[in-house]
Amino acid sequence: MAMVLDAFVRRCIETLAAAIGNKLAVVIEVKDELDNLRRRLERISYVLKDAERRRIQDSAISNWLNELKDVMYDADDIIDHCRAEGGTLLDDQPPAPQTPPPVCCIFPLVSCFAGVKLRYEIGNRVRSLNKRLDAISRDELMHKLERSSPDVVLNRGVNLRQTDPLLEQDIVGNEINDATEDLVDFLTRRNDINCCLCAITGMGGIGKTTLAQKIFNDPKTQDIFQVRAWVCVTQKFSEIELLKQIIRESRMNYREDMTKAELQPMLRDAVRGKSLFLVLDDVWQADVWVDLLRNPILQSGVANGRILVTTRDENIAHQMGSARIHRVKLLPDDSGWELLCKKAFVSGGEEDMENLKDVGFDIVSRCKGLPLAIKTVGSLLATKQRGRREWEKVARSDAWSMSELPEQLRGALYLSYEDLPSHLKQCFLYCSLFPEDYVLRKESLVRLWCAEGFVRSQGDSAMEDVAEEYWKELQRRSLLQPLPNSLVESPCVMHDLLRSLAQFLSRDECFYGDADGIKSTPTSKLRRLSVRKEGETVAIPESVIQKKCLRTLMVLKTPPAVEDKLLARLPRLRVLLLNGRGIQSIPDSIGNLTHLRYLDLRKTDVSSLPESIERLRNLLTLNVMDCRYLRSLPRGVTRLLNLRRLGLFNSAVCNVPKGIGRLQHLNDISGFIVGDEEDDRGGGCDLEELNSLHELRKLSIFNLERVSNGASVLFHKNHLTRLGLRCTPYSRRLGGTPYTEEEIRRIGRVFDELRPPPCELCQQLPPLGRLPELKYLHIGAASALVSIGHEFLGDETPKAASTVVFPKLKIFRIEDMPNWETWNLGGSGDDDDDDGGQEHYGAPQTLLRLPRLEDLALRNCPRLSALPTGTNGVRKVRTFPALSRLTIHDCSALAYMENLDALECLKLVDESMEHLPSWLPGLFQGRQSRFKMDAFCNLRLLKRCLDDGPDWPIVREIPVANIYSDTVNGRASLHYVKEPFSYRTTNI
Repeated sequence: MAMVLDAFVRRCIETLAAAIGNKLAVVIEVKDELDNLRRRLERISYVLKDAERRRIQDSAISNWLNELKDVMYDADDIIDHCRAEGGTLLDDQPPAPQTPPPVCCIFPLVSCFAGVKLRYEIGNRVRSLNKRLDAISRDELMHKLERSSPDVVLNRGVNLRQTDPLLEQDIVGNEINDATEDLVDFLTRRNDINCCLCAITGMGGIGKTTLAQKIFNDPKTQDIFQVRAWVCVTQKFSEIELLKQIIRESRMNYREDMTKAELQPMLRDAVRGKSLFLVLDDVWQADVWVDLLRNPILQSGVANGRILVTTRDENIAHQMGSARIHRVKLLPDDSGWELLCKKAFVSGGEEDMENLKDVGFDIVSRCKGLPLAIKTVGSLLATKQRGRREWEKVARSDAWSMSELPEQLRGALYLSYEDLPSHLKQCFLYCSLFPEDYVLRKESLVRLWCAEGFVRSQGDSAMEDVAEEYWKELQRRSLLQPLPNSLVESPCVMHDLLRSLAQFLSRDECFYGDADGIKSTPTSKLRRLSVRKEGETVAIPESVIQKKCLRTLMVLKTPPAVEDKLLARLPRLRVLLLNGRGIQSIPDSIGNLTHLRYLDLRKTDVSSLPESIERLRNLLTLNVMDCRYLRSLPRGVTRLLNLRRLGLFNSAVCNVPKGIGRLQHLNDISGFIVGDEEDDRGGGCDLEELNSLHELRKLSIFNLERVSNGASVLFHKNHLTRLGLRCTPYSRRLGGTPYTEEEIRRIGRVFDELRPPPCELCQQLPPLGRLPELKYLHIGAASALVSIGHEFLGDETPKAASTVVFPKLKIFRIEDMPNWETWNLGGSGDDDDDDGGQEHYGAPQTLLRLPRLEDLALRNCPRLSALPTGTNGVRKVRTFPALSRLTIHDCSALAYMENLDALECLKLVDESMEHLPSWLPGLFQGRQSRFKMDAFCNLRLLKRCLDDGPDWPIVREIPVANIYSDTVNGRASLHYVKEPFSYRTTNI
């Protein structure tokens, strides 16, 4: 079921319609056959929704769908073949002459025979498909199925909820708060036991991880323990990776090639004599503690070691020697209804809640108190109209009693899948190819979906933009869970029960596991294979290879070697992902993978790519990031005319081949290396190569000091959302030499034309306000800069100020600006003089500065005296109207702030502060919204903030305040909540 036929058939119909209207179909002489194929698919498409719904309970329908799926895969391959090979015929065909000459004069003899052979081959294959489809459409089963219209692509009526670090919006009832307080008290209690273990047990989806999260993030556990580490263990964990993760959290370094025997003593040394809080989440085997971690931790003489384990199996907790076991209980109906409302009524609606309460309680009772089930069905209800009919339809669904599914997957989880539109079902099922608790990153998954053909175009939108909407919709429906504190990359995880559901539903053609597991896979028509096991070769069963059905092959992390002949026997691959240092070469046969869309060779030790790569005409993504031995790209890369992403970041590639500008679909270049014009052998290129790449959305440029031409072209890239600029570090330059005068002059010219932010020579920031799609901006190390003004907004003069500046910027980081004194986003303040103090007609005009900014961080800006002011002559300036998080780090001169009405979280870090800032009360006085301050300061200021100190009058008015100071005796802290009143100190 991994390829959902409803979506697959619709895509094929659209592709066929485009092919029929194309000159290609006429040249190959298959226009009529393709049109017959399209019409047959149209007839079948109307019954596919009902067939997909009934396939689990009806084996005859399932077999009918499997037969249709085989035809569809073959059709997809033929259409691909037409585009790839037929394009050659179009290239060879000359312009039509006035008087048609003999056919043999139009083409060279060899080309004539090649064209005839191609037409014959494709024509036969299309006719064969039509016969097979005709037989399928005449099957009597088809006439028993219910007709329905195709899916709407996306329901855009649901608002995407924003998450904060603790994911508090999904926590309901008093039970979890009571359990948190009780377990935190147990774990932080001083006693004579150097190391003890506590376990949280309960069924999947009941909230074990949520409870562990609250404990891990509790201020008491943050204060007391010097080393805190969170590890997702999963069923098939890597011992080496687990050891490395704990060592990283202990602030120690290790070599990538270290073995388990080398890492265990390092772990012992890392925690020696320290207080340790270690969470082992989702444990399935006791040996992760008994055989792997217990001895090095106990031998370290850890001063105060506390291990918190979450597991479904209470026997495992006993085997690990748990001193205490907490059993998480199912939610009572009242708490379940509260959670359902939080998910179903995203934008309020108290009256609707009351009217739907009875059917809502019915749905909650069907979820049997399981939080995961309640959240997913609540998110499903959020996509429906708020009426009894829709809610009762959910309550009466057959999914609650579908006996063909494993018991833990019935009900709300399957219902949430079944309610998805078909294009989202494909995307959801694709996630079954990744390991448990795998961090899914939007950038990679979006391009994988595109490569597989899951993404349906919408008007002028780029396919990646459409796929990002798919990603967001899966988040909205609680099928992907966002990780906290990740506004930029939007990483997610999939709950293991939802992953189990995806694996069950896609088991006939998708497999994730090791080499031994592949051999026991029941299907010979495996379409997608993901392998993750150390020290093995990729051994795909001969039965799978002979069928030539495999479309995706992923070898994830620390992979085995790939046999040279393997790729030659997998001609239908669309996706090839080989990650890990075991891969040292790529065979020339990769050029025969003409269907390939996605080639990812990250973190491999390949030293070259074969020239045959130029034959991959369908390739959309080429990723060689972190390839430390790859110094050049083959020139044939410039012939990959469909390429959309080129990933070079952190590789050893020295130059981008000239001609890259021909790839006009490129929208993401990670690591564009500016060529050295004095080295003719390098074959590199300057920024002017980017002039024709109008679709660029993400771009990072290296070796900025080499730029000689073309810097200004970036201002015409209206779709740019992320821009990174780097000069070559001294450590990478030959002999560690500093920049020459010519290189400094070139950098200066770049600042004049491009004006990138991260450089110490910069005295004026670039007009980045002209980039309307920019979402993330980081400015740093501009030590010569004193002022930021209208030039930063993209305005030539103060009077020319645009009405909206940085309309989509969400995250803004400014750091290491030692001479920066003033910040003005509203102009010069001199406008009044020009008008004699009279306002313009229609004034005041509001200027929106950074209207969507959510997160602002200022670090090491000691001379900055104020954030941007809110008024300017005849105009009113609204600066940061959406700012909810503000971080101020070592900005001791800051004395003025205003217009931060949306601020919810303030973080102050400054060891030199003598008292709380004078502007602080203005941020929260008269505010009804939640406001929290975290301050990190010296011990003197902390004592000033105590209830008998001079700064207490300020502190007591703050809704929530946490103030910390690191001392020789550990971390001292004050924790205060205004309502309900709470006051607590530690180590003071």
